[in-house]
Amino acid sequence: MIAASIVPADAISRVRSDLNSCAAVQATVQREGVVILQHASKRVPNYLLYDRYVANRSFCALGEVLERESVPAADTASCRVYVCKRYEPRFNDERFIFGN
Repeated sequence: MIAASIVPADAISRVRSDLNSCAAVQATVQREGVVILQHASKRVPNYLLYDRYVANRSFCALGEVLERESVPAADTASCRVYVCKRYEPRFNDERFIFGN
């Protein structure tokens, strides 16, 4: 007989970036490592946009790279944070093909 225990995964915090200062948003991401940042859409009323933001590369999956993005904050329209994106090499880039 095999016994298994179910352990709940740590919940990822959801934070409204547009209701917090940029410093508070960045501090939350650094402290927690992974955060879902939400902000109001500029195009669609009462609609929240969101994505998963990370403190550093260690929170990205294999095959993903760290990219800098901006989210709106209460004190600035462009608060810099990081997101993991799937790496897709450009095969028409000679530096990639020939290793230069």
